[in-house]
Amino acid sequence: MATSAFDIKEVLSLGWEAFKKNALILILLFIIAFAANFIIGGISIALNIPSIISSLLATLTGSYFMLSTLRASLAASNEETPSWSVLKNDLPAFLKFFVAGLILTIIFFISAILLIIPVFFAVALFFPVPYILADKPETGIIDAFKRSWAITKGHLLTIILYMLLWILILFISMIPLGLGLLISTPMLYVSSAYVYKKLDAAASDSIETEALPVE
Repeated sequence: MATSAFDIKEVLSLGWEAFKKNALILILLFIIAFAANFIIGGISIALNIPSIISSLLATLTGSYFMLSTLRASLAASNEETPSWSVLKNDLPAFLKFFVAGLILTIIFFISAILLIIPVFFAVALFFPVPYILADKPETGIIDAFKRSWAITKGHLLTIILYMLLWILILFISMIPLGLGLLISTPMLYVSSAYVYKKLDAAASDSIETEALPVE
């Protein structure tokens, strides 16, 4: 049996330590994203903007700030201090990130229709896609999905267990008044950045090992 590319306890510990060092910017990014969507909703109601346009604007805004958040989370996982420059996203990189997000939504929706188990496998296989595009913006959308498949397919059970644990943590964080989400949600992004990096590194090491000449 192949050894798992990451240890759940380790990535949670690493995520917590990285979050503590960069708590201010990570929490503020979370608040800014929430406030931006709230403001768009209020403006849409005030100006009587059609719901389909309002939803599109909210989705675009959410994708933009998610890209910024993942860039900050990746920086934190690299033991760097994220700067507010993460709020400046290149248009081509953002558009690829947005389109990939739409594709993921369709995949997860179809998987959910097929019952709860397929959606867990779909999320486990493709959760690195946004991280790949945030980490390597030059990557094409299809290549990001291929890379995600390649680095996760051998570690699905560990990834699903990691996801289930986070569902429990987020549920507990909602008590009381959801204030715990200000801490748990940014920490989730950072610890998942560690998971992505370890999966990516393990896959790269495997490819390099296979490429070594046989004596």
